[in-house]
Amino acid sequence: MSQTPDTPFAKFVSTLKIGVVFVVVSLLGFGLARYLEEGKRFDTGSWIVIAVLAVAVLVTAVIRALVATQRK
Repeated sequence: MSQTPDTPFAKFVSTLKIGVVFVVVSLLGFGLARYLEEGKRFDTGSWIVIAVLAVAVLVTAVIRALVATQRK
């Protein structure tokens, strides 16, 4: 199932792929920062920031898919 990069679904998936990498790197960065700060683990604030980033990625992917739909 090969789709052209201009389809709304392809835009959605490509945005999600980039976003997942961004969220995972952020998660690792927060984890490393917390660990280096005297071996602490994630606190509630860290999880909230990661959740906000994940929601922002999902919203961005939906918006890009909608824009691609409007262009067709």
